[in-house]
Amino acid sequence: MPMPAAARFAAAASFGSLVWAGPASALDDGFWVVAGSFRNPDYADTQYAAIKQASAAVKRCGLEPFGDFSGKFAGFAEGFDVVVVGAYQTDAEAQIALAKLKPCVPQAFIKRGCYLGE
Repeated sequence: MPMPAAARFAAAASFGSLVWAGPASALDDGFWVVAGSFRNPDYADTQYAAIKQASAAVKRCGLEPFGDFSGKFAGFAEGFDVVVVGAYQTDAEAQIALAKLKPCVPQAFIKRGCYLGE
């Protein structure tokens, strides 16, 4: 099911101006490439500098970052600020994006999940 662009932009706005929503993905459920995951147990201390750095690294590799709280992703551990790319329908598609991202974000990895939005 496509995720409305308005939902992505609303989520990004609530997360802070340092996170780019990027284009609306065709999927909100699938394989996400995680470019950054930063502890924020009660979501009260957003890691703005880390988010900005991870988002800039994603853009350097030609991909669009999307950030939000991990608790808004079914399948992700709670208590983190995350910067992701995706979602992709298949693991193979996510692997292609991961290979493109690795030169800029060596610690990036793939995680299955569903973005729930607001």
